[in-house]
Parts: sequence; C-alpha cells; structure tokens
Amino acid sequence: MRSIREIKALARQAMKGNTGWLILAMVSYSILGFAGNILTDTFFPGTDMVSLAIGQLFYFIMTLVFGIFYAGVRLLYLNVARGCGYSMDNLICFFKNNPDRVITATFVISLIGLIVSVPLNVFSYTADVGITAQAQLQWAVQSLLLMAAASMAAEFLTLPFEMVYFLLADHPDMNGMEALKSSVKMMKGKMGKLLLLKISFIPWMLFSVFTLYIALLWIIPYMEMTMAVMYRDLLGEYDMECQLPMHENRDVWGNQKDDFNSEA
Repeated sequence: MRSIREIKALARQAMKGNTGWLILAMVSYSILGFAGNILTDTFFPGTDMVSLAIGQLFYFIMTLVFGIFYAGVRLLYLNVARGCGYSMDNLICFFKNNPDRVITATFVISLIGLIVSVPLNVFSYTADVGITAQAQLQWAVQSLLLMAAASMAAEFLTLPFEMVYFLLADHPDMNGMEALKSSVKMMKGKMGKLLLLKISFIPWMLFSVFTLYIALLWIIPYMEMTMAVMYRDLLGEYDMECQLPMHENRDVWGNQKDDFNSEA
C-alpha cells in the first residue's frame, strides 16, 4: 500500500482540472446539511425533551436521504480519480438505482454517530448555562469537550466503513450490509494508516481558520479525493501497468464508455 505522501500526491494530481466540479459537489452536499438543520429547527422549535427527541429523530431520518446524495458525491470523486467520464448527474444516480441499499448502509453509520452524541445532546438540553460569566464559560468548555469527544468517537468507530459508498458505486448488485462487511474486510490492517491520513489534514483545518474557513472549499475536496485514491490503492489499481477496464456498472451510472486505457 502506498504511503500517505504518495496518496496525497495522487489526489492532487487527480484534482487538476477538475477542482471546480469537485468543490461544487461538496458545496451542494453541505447546503443539504445546512437546510436539514434549518428544517429541523423550524418544524421542531420546542425546548422540552419530547420536542427535542422528535427533532433529533427527524434529522436522523433526513441523514438517510443525505446519505444517498453523499454516495453520489463519492461516485463522482471516484470517477475523477479513475480519469473516466463524470457529470453532476452522478450526485443523484443512487436515487434512481436501488437507493435502499445506500439507506441501509447509511443507517448503520448514522446510528453510530447518533449514539456517541447522546452525552452531548443530554448535556446541551439539560445543563444550566448559568447567569455569571464564569458559569457560562464552564458550560462552553464542557460543551466543546463533549463535542470533540463525540466527533472523535464517531470518526474512529466508522473508520472500518470508510469505503462503503465506493463499494456500492462499483457493485450495483451489492446490498448495504454486504457493502459494510466488505468495507470492514478491506480496511482490516489498514485503519491505522487511514487514521493517520485523516490526522494529517488537521494542520490544514487549523490553517483554514485564518482564511475565515474559505480554504475549506479546497481542503475538504482534497480530503475526499484522498479517500477515493486510497480505495483505488486498496484494489491494486495503481499497481497495474495500465488502468483497469471500465466496470460494467458504468452504464448504470450513465458514465461515458471510454476505456480507461484510452485516458491513461
């Protein structure tokens, strides 16, 4: 398997000439997430535990729909990484091709995130903010610590499932549970490198603060492309003298039928 430096270099190479489309795909997905938060706050504005629980359930259901779109984002990135035809239609292709298998996989991944965020949600909804500056500062620090803990726990626990959407893109007949199991098998012995790859982007994230987070428009697509490159590396595609023939599923997604070798 290639080093983190090599994976990043291949990702940057794949992004050349395609950055605009990659950014547009991620921005579109981010807008969906933002809209989901607005809808949740609009439909469930209550502050009692029942309203908050229903609101969380509503947003959880929405994440299943977002997962279908995100799977399309990963398909587009994979097509770019392979140098084959892609279009913005990739973003919605899973809505038209057995979305239930994506929903199944997303349900498991989202459920993990929901469970690890329970302490944070309980604290946010029950802890007294206080009226003094000291009490409010203490509340803020505790919230940040719980948020960081939830994020790290979710990230670590979902590492084995990182390749799920790529697998679903490559195998139209694979169901959600099969994709989850295949991803776990594929990531066996590789999760340490994946974690280090993700950690290597922390300095970039910190740098984005000084750009008012504008740099994230490039950093997040860069991170996503490294995942597509790592998937290809795990399949052994980069070890072949020429690129693999086009998978049969390319017709399903509506991509061009150009042979990989013609674009090598």
